[in-house]
Amino acid sequence: MDWDRLVESKIRAAQEEGKFDNLRGQGQPLKLDENPFEDPAWEMANDLLQQGGFLPDWLEQGKVLREQLEQARAALRRSRRWQAESLPALGGRKDLEAQQQRNYIAEEWARAQERFRAGIANINKEILTYNLKAPLARFQQRRINVEDELERLMS
Repeated sequence: MDWDRLVESKIRAAQEEGKFDNLRGQGQPLKLDENPFEDPAWEMANDLLQQGGFLPDWLEQGKVLREQLEQARAALRRSRRWQAESLPALGGRKDLEAQQQRNYIAEEWARAQERFRAGIANINKEILTYNLKAPLARFQQRRINVEDELERLMS
């Protein structure tokens, strides 16, 4: 017997009979912020934090990590865009000044990648700390693979 179909048919029949009409809270958004399994002491503490505009430490740290990662990505994208705009401006020139400018652009791009690698290494260290604080494994973050990030930017 297919239980999913049976349940769906029972729900549909109840809807057609009007058994779901005039329920308390009809038309109102569901309150999904209440956790029936939460310890009442923690519920009160979390409510106080939430009303005060605070988050638990591990959530706050996760938010900071996401912001740091986005800032690192944005800085690398800016450097890549600058490189991509600067090189074509030199055209096919082969004079000394153009060669020096090409070298400067290549060195700056290499420095930008090194800054990115260093930033990601720091973020990965903080991810390890964050993962120790996260109450459940599903909240943990994966470490950032620098080479994947660079490859994604270059494509």
